[in-house]
Amino acid sequence: MKATSDQIEVGFFGWVARVARVHQFGQHERVDKKEVIYQYPRRPLLGLNMLEWKLVRHSLLHHLQSS
Repeated sequence: MKATSDQIEVGFFGWVARVARVHQFGQHERVDKKEVIYQYPRRPLLGLNMLEWKLVRHSLLHHLQSS
């Protein structure tokens, strides 16, 4: 996490970022030193359903129209 007086940034870095990316997009990854590779299923860390996407879109458009 990185924060300033007017913004905040949250993310994954290093090894944690790689693990998050593999799970987010369902990629393959080596699971041991014997070079066994496993295809992970796609498991989004943050998922929005259609109603949530519509609410975000509506909120954003409302904000832009108000500016």
